Amino acid sequence: MKIDRRSVLLAAGMAAGVGAASWAKGWRGLGMWVAAQTATSAPEDVLNPVEVTGPDAVPIIGQLPGARRMYVLPDGKGEYHRVGPFVMTRIARPVESGNAYELATFAGVTGSAMPRHTHLASHAAMVVMGGDIELELEGKRWRMLRGDFANIPPGTPHGWVMRSDRSRFALFSMGDRAGAAYVAMGTPADSSTPSSDDPKPIAPDKLARAAMAGDFQLAPLTANSGDVVRVSNLLLPSTDSAYVLLDGGGERYGGNTFCAKNANTNGQFVFIMTEGGQGPGIGAHFHARHTEDFLALDGETMVWAQGKAVPLKSGDFVQAPPRHIHGFKMMQPYNRFVGFLCPGIFENFFTHGQPGRNGIGGRGAGEGSVGSAQDHRPPGAPARGFVPPPGVGSDPNAMFRALMMSGVGPDGYPLDVHGPTLPLPPQDPIWTTGPQFRGGQASTLLLQHGRLLCGGALASREITAELRRAIALKPKAEDFV
Repeated sequence: MKIDRRSVLLAAGMAAGVGAASWAKGWRGLGMWVAAQTATSAPEDVLNPVEVTGPDAVPIIGQLPGARRMYVLPDGKGEYHRVGPFVMTRIARPVESGNAYELATFAGVTGSAMPRHTHLASHAAMVVMGGDIELELEGKRWRMLRGDFANIPPGTPHGWVMRSDRSRFALFSMGDRAGAAYVAMGTPADSSTPSSDDPKPIAPDKLARAAMAGDFQLAPLTANSGDVVRVSNLLLPSTDSAYVLLDGGGERYGGNTFCAKNANTNGQFVFIMTEGGQGPGIGAHFHARHTEDFLALDGETMVWAQGKAVPLKSGDFVQAPPRHIHGFKMMQPYNRFVGFLCPGIFENFFTHGQPGRNGIGGRGAGEGSVGSAQDHRPPGAPARGFVPPPGVGSDPNAMFRALMMSGVGPDGYPLDVHGPTLPLPPQDPIWTTGPQFRGGQASTLLLQHGRLLCGGALASREITAELRRAIALKPKAEDFV
C-alpha cells in the first residue's frame, strides 16, 4: 500500500489519541472514518496547509480592503448607502468574502420601515445590536432587542420597523444578490448616521430597481399578522425553518451558544455567540477551508492579527479568511462577540457530534440566569469531546494538530484548525510578555481556556463557575434602547 504524508499524519494522530482506554470512545468515530478512506483521498492542502505570508498577510486596519484579505473595521466604518430612511453600512462585501456572503448594518430612527419582502435564493441571519426593532417574520410580529437573533431562510416573507431612535442590527446574507438589491434601492452616503428627519416610505421605483438588480421581491401581507410579541424563544430548532431567538437562547456548549447550526442553514454557515470573562486566549492559528468573522458586542476582545494586537469593542469587526493567522483573548470581566463561520464545516470542533444544552438561556434581555451548572454525566464517565494526548506541552503546535485529528467535519475531512507552520512575524508586546503564547505553556493554556470557554469541543458542556460569574455581568438589552 502506498504510504504518503496523509497516512503518516493520520496514524500519528490516532496513536496520540488512543493512548488511554478511557479515550477510545471519543476517537472511535474518527478511527472508523480513517479505516474507510484510501491513502490519497484527502488533498495535501487539507492536511498540510500553509498560512498566507508576505504583504498579503498584513491585515488592513480601518478600511475595506477591496480584496479577500484579513481586515479590521472600527464601529461605524464601511461603505455607506442611504436606503430610504435607513443608512446601510456595508462591512463585508462580496469582493471581501469571495462572493460567499455579505454583512451590513442597518440603522434608522423611530418609524423607519422596510416593507415585507422575500429573498428567493439568499439565506440571511439578523442580530440586533441596539434599540427596539419590530420584525415581521412569516406573518408574526416580534419585538426584538439587543442580542436577539433571527434566522431567515430563502423564500421567507419578512420586514422590519425601527421602534426607537437608537435601533441598529447586523444582517448577514449569503451570496451577492441580496446585498446588490439593497445597494440598488439606495444612494451613496457619507456617514453611518441616519437622518433625523421624519422617515418616509421607500419609493416604489426604488423597490422596483432593487427587484431588477438583485434578490428582492415584495411580499404583500395576505392575513392579519396580529399583535407585536416580545421574543421569548430559547430553543434552537433542528431544521432550516425561520425562527427567532431571545438573547442568550440557542444550543450552548460552554461559552459558545449556537444561534444557527448547519441543520438550520443547509451547511452554508454557523452563527455562534461567544462569551466569557478575562482569560489566556487562543494563540496564533489559521483555518484553511473556512472564513471566520468576528463582530464584537460587549467588553473588549484582543485579536491577534499577524502579530498586531487589535482591540475589538462593541460594533468592531474583523474578517479572517482561509489561511490567515489570527488569535484572540478576552480582556474584561464580561466579553461577547458574534462568530460567523462560512461554510459551516467547523461545527464539529465545538460539538464533536454531541448535543448541546438547548434552550437553557443565559441572562436573555438582561434577566434570569444561565441554566444548571451540572452536566449530568454518569459517575466516572469521561468528559465529552476532545481529550488531549500526552506530551502536548512540549510543542506549542501539538495541541492544534491534536485538535485537527480529534474529529471529522461534514466535508469528511479532519477538523479545519492548524497551528503556524512558519516563524511568526514580530509581535506586539501583549502577545509575548505573558505566558499565554510562549513556548510549551501555550498548548496547556489553550486546553484550560477551552475547558472554560469551548466546553463542547475540549472537555464537556459544563457551565463553569468562571463562566457563570462572567455571564452575571452581561449588560441589559434595555440599556441599549
